Amino acid sequence: MSKVVITGLGLVTPVGIGVRESWESFVQGRNGANEMKSFDTSKYKVHRSCEVKNFQWNFALENQIRENTIHKYVYYAAREALQESGLLGDTRFNRERFSLAIGTLAAELTPFERLLRLDVSKKDNGFDKIVAAVYPPNSITNMLSQNFDFEGPAMISLNACSSGNHAIAWAYDLLIDNKVDVVMVGGGDMIPQTEFTHFHNLKALAPERCQPFDKNRQGLMIGEGAGILIMERYEFARERGAMIIAEMSGYGLSCDGFHMTAPHPEGDGAVKCMSDALKMAKLSPRQIGYINAHGTGTPHNDRTETIAIKRVFNEDAYKIPCSSTKSMTGHLMGAASAVESVVCCLTLRHGIVPPTINYETPDPECDLDYVPNAAREVKVDHIVNNSFAFGGNNATTIFSRMG
Repeated sequence: MSKVVITGLGLVTPVGIGVRESWESFVQGRNGANEMKSFDTSKYKVHRSCEVKNFQWNFALENQIRENTIHKYVYYAAREALQESGLLGDTRFNRERFSLAIGTLAAELTPFERLLRLDVSKKDNGFDKIVAAVYPPNSITNMLSQNFDFEGPAMISLNACSSGNHAIAWAYDLLIDNKVDVVMVGGGDMIPQTEFTHFHNLKALAPERCQPFDKNRQGLMIGEGAGILIMERYEFARERGAMIIAEMSGYGLSCDGFHMTAPHPEGDGAVKCMSDALKMAKLSPRQIGYINAHGTGTPHNDRTETIAIKRVFNEDAYKIPCSSTKSMTGHLMGAASAVESVVCCLTLRHGIVPPTINYETPDPECDLDYVPNAAREVKVDHIVNNSFAFGGNNATTIFSRMG
């Protein structure tokens, strides 16, 4: 059976612009939380989030908006990933076999909200143009296709927090079935006020910092950014002499449909998708060397994810490092699992497991090895990446070191 490999990575995160800067921050355990700047939070009880900082834009896009947008974050990460893969500007190949799959939750809702706060009677606010050009979520893949000449199938994944992993699963199937040679896959999201208000009213937001698996955790922090991976058929990558970063060896998907916002109390859907991913990858639980947890910092999620991991891995669960990088980036929503997939590939590359920061008080119900507060040098061969979204939309991917 053919293999699917990763040949390029790109990141824009609240803790760094680009892969190098972001990875350094992950290893150092830097907190990406800040006082909210995108909009006025004076009427809210929570005023902090994890925004992208010091983003410098030096490119030109059609229908470009002055402020930061998902289009800009995704473009930057995509260009970085293509550069590493060696495909940026390479015109030798049939571009109809180059595909796109991007996950998002809110798409370009943030620019709309900015404009709605203006006087809509002004002719120069650009509202009509932006509605037509950037509002549809598929405008993200349209932009990537136009700028990087990807002419194969394009898909936008809108499965809430697991959108990125669902996009990766779709890309995997296209490549395994030899329908395409390359897929640019990932996710991007910003922090719309609508989304912030939603989680605020659910009382799901932490007031100061995100503390996954800590006994005193108070909720998630919303973040923003983008993560991109270049996925290829192994034969195609080998023939063109690409440097292979990792193998995407399996995935599992489920929808337990237990509740719109609450996870299944015993983690049934999470158990199914982790088990299915292991089965597809032909791996036993004890072969997994690291779990990048969904780890949102909410009381219910962290407890049920811990239960699910123990149900799948049994006694081996206590031996596997399991950290939440959301403790540093916040929850990037539709971009979360894409960014965390990049983190998994970097962990394979560097042999370092990033920590769960802000961990202070152990929770008896969350009793695994969460790599508290300090990165750890561990050479691993196989990594599980969990993503469990609202509505029970669960997705697990597995990344492996190429043998």
